[in-house]
Amino acid sequence: MNKNLKMESLTTLLILVLLINSLNLFASSEIIEIENYKDTSSSLSNMGYTNITVQEAWLLLTNTSNGIQVPIDVRTDPEWMFERIDTPSPENPRHHCVCEWDNETIVQEFMDLYTGEEIILYCVQGFRSFNAVNILIDHGFVGTIYNMPGGINGWINAGYPTKKNQAPEKPTITGKHRGKTGEEYYYFISAIDPEGGDVFYYINWSDGSETLYMGPCSSGEEVQVSHVWLKEKTFTIQVIAYDELQAKSDMATFEVSMPKARTLFYHVPIFLEMMWEFFLTILNTPGLN
Repeated sequence: MNKNLKMESLTTLLILVLLINSLNLFASSEIIEIENYKDTSSSLSNMGYTNITVQEAWLLLTNTSNGIQVPIDVRTDPEWMFERIDTPSPENPRHHCVCEWDNETIVQEFMDLYTGEEIILYCVQGFRSFNAVNILIDHGFVGTIYNMPGGINGWINAGYPTKKNQAPEKPTITGKHRGKTGEEYYYFISAIDPEGGDVFYYINWSDGSETLYMGPCSSGEEVQVSHVWLKEKTFTIQVIAYDELQAKSDMATFEVSMPKARTLFYHVPIFLEMMWEFFLTILNTPGLN
């Protein structure tokens, strides 16, 4: 009985010793991994780029005394138009979607544009910007590359300013205000998108005909449209411009009048009125009545 108790005690003690050694080994390996991660992070600048926090990016992009750094948004067009970081010129953000960088020509154009510059790449949380970093390094980019892993999400969470999509300005409409039914008339429409994006148009002729949708058109481009009016009355052309994100402008209006044609019968009342006035003149003139 005593022998069994001793054996159980020794077994328990041995298990405890093994557990303690295992825990020490695990803790040591964790410390090594953490130290290695720290070493890797601190040596990123030696790998062709430097990771920076959103706070460090903000300090760089709001102070030109430390040089000019250009923030590059590598997200898609809709993401860029919807919201982007907002920093003052000349360190205002530019847009170059990394989704197009499988095209060697586009990559080379980017590199030629920013050769010798300091650029800060960002996306939503850092994955696509890191991909962009690797592409530039592989192509031998000459300049300083910063990567902002926090992305625009980290930027927003830190309370830094962003710029959101703006609707196109109210369209302008030019053309003839009066005309004849059955004839074709031309009208010219244009609108400016604050971001310089494409513009689309909704045109309502207000005469029961089919609504016209046009686009995409370049921002500020004058677009020619034509219409034939079939009824004799006054119409109001209504035009709304909108962008790729469906942000709509204020409505522009333009009145067009198609008056009734003057026939022979139109002049009869005028003729009778003139004859009546002439008759009254004769009656009231001495020596003529």
